[in-house]
Amino acid sequence: MAEATRPVTVIVLSWNGLDVTRACVSSVLERTTHPDFRVIAVDNASTDGTLEYLRGVEGITVIGNAENVGFVKGNNAGITACDTDVVLLNNDTEMVQGDWLERMQETAYSAPDIGVVGCRLVNAEGDLVHAGTYMPVPSYWGQEYPGDERDINQYTGDAEVEGVIFACAYIKRELIDEVGPLDEEYFSYFEDTDYCMKARRAGYRVMRCGGATVKHLENASTDLNRMDFSGTFRRSREVFLSKWKDAIDGRYTRRLTWHSYISGEDVYSRASAKLLWAFDRAAVDVNLGFLEGAERAELADFRINDMKNRGRDRDRPQVLFGPADMLERADGARNVGFVFTPYDRFKPEWVKEMNRLDEIWVPGESQREAALASGVKKEVAVMPLGVDPDYFHPGIKGYPLEGRFAFLSCVEWGPEVAWEALIKAFTDEFSLDEKAVLVLKVTSPAPGAEVEEAVEAMGLPFDRAPVVFVMDHDVPAYQSGVLYRSADCLVHAGRSAGPAPEVAEALACGVPVVATDWGCAGELVDGEAVRGVESVKAPAPEPGLTWADPYYGRLRSAMREVYEGAPEARRAALAASERVRSELSWDRIASRMLERLA
Repeated sequence: MAEATRPVTVIVLSWNGLDVTRACVSSVLERTTHPDFRVIAVDNASTDGTLEYLRGVEGITVIGNAENVGFVKGNNAGITACDTDVVLLNNDTEMVQGDWLERMQETAYSAPDIGVVGCRLVNAEGDLVHAGTYMPVPSYWGQEYPGDERDINQYTGDAEVEGVIFACAYIKRELIDEVGPLDEEYFSYFEDTDYCMKARRAGYRVMRCGGATVKHLENASTDLNRMDFSGTFRRSREVFLSKWKDAIDGRYTRRLTWHSYISGEDVYSRASAKLLWAFDRAAVDVNLGFLEGAERAELADFRINDMKNRGRDRDRPQVLFGPADMLERADGARNVGFVFTPYDRFKPEWVKEMNRLDEIWVPGESQREAALASGVKKEVAVMPLGVDPDYFHPGIKGYPLEGRFAFLSCVEWGPEVAWEALIKAFTDEFSLDEKAVLVLKVTSPAPGAEVEEAVEAMGLPFDRAPVVFVMDHDVPAYQSGVLYRSADCLVHAGRSAGPAPEVAEALACGVPVVATDWGCAGELVDGEAVRGVESVKAPAPEPGLTWADPYYGRLRSAMREVYEGAPEARRAALAASERVRSELSWDRIASRMLERLA
């Protein structure tokens, strides 16, 4: 571990809150395994016995202020009282892993230009509340992400971030020597974002250490002391904007309008949310056009909501990402249509609109071939849909069925999925005494009855392996990786040639896949991590167009291959995982799009 034994000073700041301070200090002293650290406790004139408790703790240095001088001056007292790297630590934190300090220090010294390191913060319920911060524009109302999600081991990798909160932050001494301590124009709030801005201006990076997790009760001192949060926050925000507004606005070097669905769980909304964040990280000023007519709705995602509030600008390039029959709504200075077809061709009326635009993007090479074969004359570029490596990786929590090999299929009930062939292939191939189960996560157009009746009509035998239906269960999109990690194999028996995001997501999680070998899903088939199921052309709902029916026999044999060769299939999927997370990350896809727009 590079430079893991450098001395470091942990500065714990308290202002009343004896119980949380005791839990914090004792957890640091009893659980921290770093071999060379000391603790400086700075108390801001507590009146509840906190200072007396601290003075009675053996082995720590105590600085007692005569009055509450605030978060900034209190921490600066500790910073100036030592000459080592420091960790600023709120008294409402608690250590839940022994090597937290080694992990943060290792990240800090993994490169010479790293100056500030934060960590993952979970709340009292164990939910993940912090893996970095960002400053949305034009509200300039700093936010933590992911906000409040169940901890499923997301954001466990080290990554450069815009900022971190100083409830737990490692700061290298060389950075302090260069830019000084915290800015005392702030009493509390915004001082951490200010310091991260100073660090970047001085040429240092701010990082998240994904291997360190700390419990944070959040605003315990504010609540205990009945502090005027809104007034203090407002004054600090005014100071921050006077210093940094121009710099924040100036970071945007390109402009784009993104016109799509935003607020749903459809493929367009989910992909758009990830791409909009990636564009912002790439210094693109994005404003939004809504295909679903949600311009006035308040979105839960602050960054995207602020993009909506920037107002429409038709002078900038526009990408319309949506169904081809929506392309007539494109109204930018330069218009790109990002579309796909579930069939072997694009409908003639779609092609007419596609040829009206300046350029066409499609999510796969097979889609490009379909566009050209359909008569599209404009430039057609391939832009695959991506995966978020923070939420889809082999370390995501899973809940496997003990003693069962679980095949998982995520089915939107309807003609685009050959669900009847999948169920028949599985129940014909696996007997009751084999330890296999098919789990169908079903989204149905009309809950319940249609699915039950259709399955009953199949007349499945009783002496077969079980099929479990999870009907219309609302799984948050960010928890999709938990589904994949709980399965032994994902089965995608799709008829559509369009995007199959679950194939790439499962593969990113290191889960083997069986998939229809055509369209976008077929482009991921490699014969090992993704077993292909040959298909035959079948009439589509649209007259004159076709899509694919996966061969029943190959569905059976492919599932059997993965079942019998589970260790080899898992190894192949794990080997493919890193490649998929790198080549298909949303940041990589956004960069590819920006190159085309340039």
